[in-house]
Amino acid sequence: MPANPFGPGCPWHALHMSYPPNVDWCEAKLCSLVVTPFNSWSNIAYLIAAALMWRQAGKVGGPVLRMFPLAAALTGAASFVYHVSLNSFSQMVDFFGMYVFCMLILMANMQRAGKWASGARGPRHYWAAVFGLTAISAVALLQQLPAQIAVGVLVMLIVLSELRLPARSRRYFWMGVAAMVFASTLSALDLTRVMCAADNHWFQAHGAWHIVTALALYLAFLHTDNALYSQDLARSAAPGVPAATA
Repeated sequence: MPANPFGPGCPWHALHMSYPPNVDWCEAKLCSLVVTPFNSWSNIAYLIAAALMWRQAGKVGGPVLRMFPLAAALTGAASFVYHVSLNSFSQMVDFFGMYVFCMLILMANMQRAGKWASGARGPRHYWAAVFGLTAISAVALLQQLPAQIAVGVLVMLIVLSELRLPARSRRYFWMGVAAMVFASTLSALDLTRVMCAADNHWFQAHGAWHIVTALALYLAFLHTDNALYSQDLARSAAPGVPAATA
């Protein structure tokens, strides 16, 4: 039992009780502005990944690659908001963050395949998809339905669309997939309480999910960078075919 347990009169308690999220992670809730410290502060990993992406995308990246740092930062910020407060409304923000990055990777893959609008229309369609998915998930969460299914479907679409495309190398892609599998295992162990020390605010398996998935997002960025560069080389080698602007 924590020294300052979460209860009536605590920040976020009334909202948490009236509109609870549809999952309950292991970390003990504290009577604090930051309800679950490790699960909240571990989201700094996404900001570190965003900084690394920004440093690289600013040098060589096209329009899509330059969206990756913002997407990673939004993913981390949204997850932080959720784990700080733990309620259905902040969980909607968390889903928004996940859709921001998942849809970006899917858009990059679809543009590589020539099946997503380029130019100014591409980002408009992207943001419409992100907000549309968030709205659908908001309805599902308020009905206590498993909105997480949509994220799983997006991840499968990312993998399937990638495997249908030519790529000079998929080293970073498969490393990213391995990182996501490992992260998902950690998160499942947390959720099922197989790996659970609730009062340990220095390490939680779900917080480790944040750290490992931040690495997976950076690997996705590296793979997309390589894939777009390879595509540009192929197009520039073909007479009369303009290089990709993705």
